Amino acid sequence: MKFIKKNYLYISFIILVSLTLRIYNLNFDDFWFDELASLWIADPSISFDETLERNIKINKGPHLIFTIILKYFFLLFGYNPDIARIVPLIFGLLSVPAIIYLIILLDKNKSWILIGFLISINYYLISYSQELRSYSLSFFLSIISIIFFLKTLNKNNFIYNFLFYLSSLIAVINHVFVFIIIFSQFLFLLFYYTKDKKIFFIISFNILLIFLTYLFFMYETLLTQMNIKDFWIRNIELDFLIDFYFSRFFGSKIMGAIYLFTLLYILWIKKEDLLSHNKKLILFLLILVNSYFLPITYSFISTPILTDRYIIFVLIPILILISILINKIESKKIRNLIISILILSTLINNYMEIFHKRNSKPQFKKSILFINNSKFEYLMLSDNTNLNNNLVSNYIKLINNKNNDIKFLDNIENSSFKDIWVMCYLPMTKFTCTKPQKLNNNFIKIKSKNFNLIRIEFYKNKNTL
Repeated sequence: MKFIKKNYLYISFIILVSLTLRIYNLNFDDFWFDELASLWIADPSISFDETLERNIKINKGPHLIFTIILKYFFLLFGYNPDIARIVPLIFGLLSVPAIIYLIILLDKNKSWILIGFLISINYYLISYSQELRSYSLSFFLSIISIIFFLKTLNKNNFIYNFLFYLSSLIAVINHVFVFIIIFSQFLFLLFYYTKDKKIFFIISFNILLIFLTYLFFMYETLLTQMNIKDFWIRNIELDFLIDFYFSRFFGSKIMGAIYLFTLLYILWIKKEDLLSHNKKLILFLLILVNSYFLPITYSFISTPILTDRYIIFVLIPILILISILINKIESKKIRNLIISILILSTLINNYMEIFHKRNSKPQFKKSILFINNSKFEYLMLSDNTNLNNNLVSNYIKLINNKNNDIKFLDNIENSSFKDIWVMCYLPMTKFTCTKPQKLNNNFIKIKSKNFNLIRIEFYKNKNTL
């Protein structure tokens, strides 16, 4: 392609920056609960059917495509938590050239440079490229779905229709919230393509087929999700109406305010360009609005379901609209000022987030190392549900390598020991660490040690003191 040959240095630099920031601190944190779940579900030693059962049991259906990819990654490269985050990193990295290609379909100017740089240094996307969940995959697949939707509008042939169908189907199977994008695409057709009956009916049929195929494969899991009444997500509060998760998407309240104000400002001053720019930008405005409107509406009808990572793809319209409309500003001084503020503030925020990063997840490895160095070899988990303890014990067994002398006890009934460490993953134990019921009254607590979100307590049989 002429474009790549002409701009390969810029593109290579953006991709290199993206890769560097996503690799750096890749395994800085240990796994938290959701990542423990992904790791346990994708166990390569169990059958494919059991993997599906585990995914339904824990994830209630979503993350299926990511789980399957992760399972086969482990089959190829080994069941090792230290390499597991390479999978989300790959999709996080692929999203950068994908969104550059997407914006080129919309705008032949240099908007791609701005969006390429902003997406490569966006800390929210970096962090989800370093987490063993499917959100980086959802973001990537959302871009691909939009690309083939636009391709189908421009050249309605079988190949583009099939690729739109396939990429969208994979995306919605992985996470049902991607239907927000599909619904927005249908609305866009309804508003602007009803006169072109051939395109309208073919793509509308394609969208219907996506929905019906999804129901065929995911009907039971969809019902399971819709029947959830006691969900962890709470109703939106006043602070949401102030920043619409922009503080999460862009790193802080200040950064959120900068990006939100920039978006609203350019949408207002360039509203004519928004409506006349081949009308394609309206699609992204629809995705932006529906990403909030549809989940909020469902929350009022049934159960609160809106949280920032479920609509991670909303960053696509936000950054697309900002990058294209900024370049439509006639005043070079204003245009350069806005671009400079966005880039400099993002770089400063990223410096603090990346190079002064603090542990935010449970420190399993440090606690295991401490136990190993204590020369007391037995370890058990605090009282919890079997499922929760399965997730934690699976991770501990994988990180407790052969050089450690720790003997992890799933069942202490047939074991004889005089002393033992008890590990509490505090978010699971409601931030308490009580004595396990299986330890009889002869065991007394001698000492304890705190790590981030982890507490370990040492119990000894008083008869041996």
